[in-house]
Amino acid sequence: MKNRIDKLNLSFMFIILAIAIIVQITYADSALPLRNENVPSDWAKVEIDRARKINILPDKLQGEYRSNITREEFSEVAVKLYEAMSGKEGILQGENPFKDTQNIKVRIASNLGIVQGIGDGEFAPNDAITRQEISVMLYRTLQAAKPEYNYSYANEYIFNDYNMISLWAREAVGYLYGIEIINGVGDNLFNPVGNTSREEAIVLAKRINDKVLLSKNNLVVSRAGTSRRESAMKLKLEKLISQEMGKPYQWGGTGSDSYDCSGLVYSLYGKLGISLPRVAKSQAKVGTYVSKEDLTYGDLVFFARDGKNINHVGIYVGNGEFVHSPQTGDVVKNTTLMSGYYAKCYYTARRVL
Repeated sequence: MKNRIDKLNLSFMFIILAIAIIVQITYADSALPLRNENVPSDWAKVEIDRARKINILPDKLQGEYRSNITREEFSEVAVKLYEAMSGKEGILQGENPFKDTQNIKVRIASNLGIVQGIGDGEFAPNDAITRQEISVMLYRTLQAAKPEYNYSYANEYIFNDYNMISLWAREAVGYLYGIEIINGVGDNLFNPVGNTSREEAIVLAKRINDKVLLSKNNLVVSRAGTSRRESAMKLKLEKLISQEMGKPYQWGGTGSDSYDCSGLVYSLYGKLGISLPRVAKSQAKVGTYVSKEDLTYGDLVFFARDGKNINHVGIYVGNGEFVHSPQTGDVVKNTTLMSGYYAKCYYTARRVL
């Protein structure tokens, strides 16, 4: 009888022990993703540790590193980054321009010109930040901290989804790519509207701070953006232009038999997959400014007869010449920029390729 009781007790103990182990394993497994979420990915660990040491990592962002960073959260990173690069404290000034956040760092970032609202007095603090948005915010942070740097680098682009990058973000993306701060996501794509994780945002901020620490009085553009894609685009444009030469001018014309000046530009670039406004005055607001001496094939050149109001546009094709559809009674042709009427009326140029 005693032996039977001992056996039952021993069996009962084994059952209890087994249940305890199962419960422990079950809870340990369910907790594992949470612990991993609070540990940076292997590629980011060293740089995040460095960001913490140089005080550009806010306390509230120390965890959940793989979750998407919000506009408000990155505003806090941007202010800390500004302070680290400039050696100045971000100062709160004026009234709060936003009705949906009271965050002091957001207001300071707004004062510094780093962030803007989305309209109607709203900031959308909890919205996830996109890759093109974070590029612009980093670029503005650098400009605010180091206004003495030269930002006139003629930005070019290497990404196959270039046309998906918003016009307001292209300069920032091109510059940050040029100084080796930001890269693509693979397959020669930038993915401008993709979200950015906390760890990605922190690493980008740390990289730009390191660049500034190593620089003397400017950041050096160390890689160019010209690519096979860009060369192919220019070759295609050259072929398209050759097919339109000699066709007559017609006011309001966009092809295929006749064109006005902006209609020619609108049509040709549309065939390249680049959507431009219809009229010259609006076309002059897109792309990136380029000086006359730095013109390259495919840049848009604009003219103002009265010296201030744009009334004509053409396409620069090299050797001081541009292609355009000039006026009634004329045809699509080459004209020099170096002398005569168009040299006198030259106003500005924009790069959209």
